[in-house]
Amino acid sequence: MITLLPKNKKQIHRRRLLSAFLFLIAGMVLPATLLAQPTAGGEPSVLIPSQGRFWVNAQWSPDGQTLAFSAENFNGIWLANADGTQPRQLTDDMAAGFGFTWSPDSRFILARPSVMENRRRFQQVKLYDVQTLAAETLLAPTRSLHGLPSFTPDGSQVAMVVDRKLEIKSSARLSQSPNANPAVVYAIDGRLINANLITRSDAEITAFDGRFIFNVRISPDRQRVVFQVQGKGLYVLNTDGSGLTHLGHGEYASWMPDNRHVVVSVVEDNGQQITGGDLYAVDVTTGQSYLLTGHTSLTALKPAVSPCSAWVVFDNPDDGNLYIMALQ
Repeated sequence: MITLLPKNKKQIHRRRLLSAFLFLIAGMVLPATLLAQPTAGGEPSVLIPSQGRFWVNAQWSPDGQTLAFSAENFNGIWLANADGTQPRQLTDDMAAGFGFTWSPDSRFILARPSVMENRRRFQQVKLYDVQTLAAETLLAPTRSLHGLPSFTPDGSQVAMVVDRKLEIKSSARLSQSPNANPAVVYAIDGRLINANLITRSDAEITAFDGRFIFNVRISPDRQRVVFQVQGKGLYVLNTDGSGLTHLGHGEYASWMPDNRHVVVSVVEDNGQQITGGDLYAVDVTTGQSYLLTGHTSLTALKPAVSPCSAWVVFDNPDDGNLYIMALQ
């Protein structure tokens, strides 16, 4: 198991000096358009104190009013107001906090909780109502579910890969609106597929020789997708299959509303132990990256950018708190 160690203060100081020097050089040689990158707007502060838990994987609701997050091992999902007040538990389902997503109308959370039967792990797909706290099972416990379920672009249905085939599930709880954007991008067997829900046709947009593709994130305008590839790092790709670009080794990319930048976490380690983590803003058009947390010694993991792009929330495994930091 990888353990966490406090950062070396001399290393932190050297990194800050290096970051400032590189930024100064960039200001001398880069065009002005490349300097309009996101920057930190101040020191991070505690948004959700640990209170004996280790909070992880925060996600903003699309309307920016609510924050959902999980606890250690991704067990359970909690909700809180955007300012961190009124924390309450939505579910205690095992592993529900891994890869959950909000519906476009901010009313529901879609998750893939696990259940144990005869010492074997099975996975479900559940829809949680954040107002009534009611849960609906869309897929009974199975070992045939691949990847994570997702809402269709209009939020009227749920897409999931079962037995390596895309299935679409409906729920009376979800609004049945016309599907303005019929495309769903999903990963299976080292391939990214762009599926048209109207024609029910699949188009392979990239492949990585069977390597596991995960943390697939669609841009707000649904024109680009960022994803991680096992052993290779972070990539961006247009949803039509063009423009494949390697972005480095960032993790848990969170799109900014401008459709041009993502905020990622980059883990530092010595080969055996994690020694820290920082947040970077990455311009997916140019590939340029900008350090956001060079001014703090906190270990910053799993960023979540607010819908208004003014804030980023991240977890810190050193103390279990969720932190919030202004962006500008």
